[in-house]
Amino acid sequence: MKLGTSSVVVAAFVGPGTVLTCATAGVDFGYALGWVLVFSVGATFILQSFTAGAGILAGQGVGEAMREFFQGAAVRTVVFALVVLGLWAGTAAFETGNVLGAATGLETLLGGTVSRAWLILTIGAAAAVMLALQLRFVMQLLTGLVAFMSLVFVLTMVLAPVDWAQATRGLFVPHIPRGSLVRTLALVGTTVVAYNLFLHGSAAKKYWAGTDRQVAWRRELAGMAIFLPLGGLISVAILFAGATLQTDTGVRDVASLAPLIEPAAGSLARILFGLGIFAAGITSAVTAPLAAALGVREIFGWPDDTRHRGFQIVWISVLGTGLVFALWGRNPLEIIIAAQAANGLLLPFMAGFVLYLTTRQGAVTLPRWYLGLGALVTLICAALGARTLMWVWGQLA
Repeated sequence: MKLGTSSVVVAAFVGPGTVLTCATAGVDFGYALGWVLVFSVGATFILQSFTAGAGILAGQGVGEAMREFFQGAAVRTVVFALVVLGLWAGTAAFETGNVLGAATGLETLLGGTVSRAWLILTIGAAAAVMLALQLRFVMQLLTGLVAFMSLVFVLTMVLAPVDWAQATRGLFVPHIPRGSLVRTLALVGTTVVAYNLFLHGSAAKKYWAGTDRQVAWRRELAGMAIFLPLGGLISVAILFAGATLQTDTGVRDVASLAPLIEPAAGSLARILFGLGIFAAGITSAVTAPLAAALGVREIFGWPDDTRHRGFQIVWISVLGTGLVFALWGRNPLEIIIAAQAANGLLLPFMAGFVLYLTTRQGAVTLPRWYLGLGALVTLICAALGARTLMWVWGQLA
């Protein structure tokens, strides 16, 4: 049975940012932030169901719905500028982390024998080739490697000395330990990815074209009920593995996280970790520019053609910006976590906008209690974002 396009969403958010953010959250704060992942997976399901509903029931991606809804020239210009800038900037920030994640994965595999700059340029070239030629079989192979690494993390969670009493408490009792505010927002941002709202609606519309809409809608939801919890399980497994890692100095680089999977991988831990991070990074390095190009194409009504000049300019500029900042030379761990936090700040605006569009489209008929959950998710995301901004202001002051 066809189960829709939500696996694309999981593949997009289980990137190097997820692995590194969840792992360092576990190392630094133990099991205390597990509840953030539970909330984030639930929020992802609700928000992505809105965009999938727009794609299937209304036959529109988020960008197309926006173009149809905002008719006034002045309002349309302002809204489109904000969304395009936010979408482009968000995906470019993620692209930096994706490229750096893939590069440090290769660096871990090669033992530092090749300079990071050459690795970054090689990864950029590989991502550009896959985007230009649409080499789906390569993407499927790399996605398989990500799935294998995810399985290793889940097996590690079973074999590692997890304190299950504390872990259960962390999953179900909300608590933000001192110093964990930015990391909390980063965990939300690495799971509820704003650009996936554009990617999912567009993918669902194309995938279910020609199928009865009600049948397609039910099957898409069934697929989401399978794939999204699996993605959440992977994130929780990584956080739990991080909580079991004993370190007195903290995590200073990506390679120091390889011992996380030693309970399951043994002496192959470094090799498997490096291979998995590389695969996660390069698959996400393809999906981020693609999501930006799809979203901008829908907003401006460009033809559904990947060879369209505007479409190509968008993905090339996102990939190029990611490469430039990756070559800048900062610690990839810092950049990746900062990108997740930035996405967390953008998220409440995108979530509220998607919720508003959903209530205005008669073709997407959802019960009021479900829309209420969407409003609650948006408010919680906004509260986390506001609290983080207050913390940043306090640091500056």
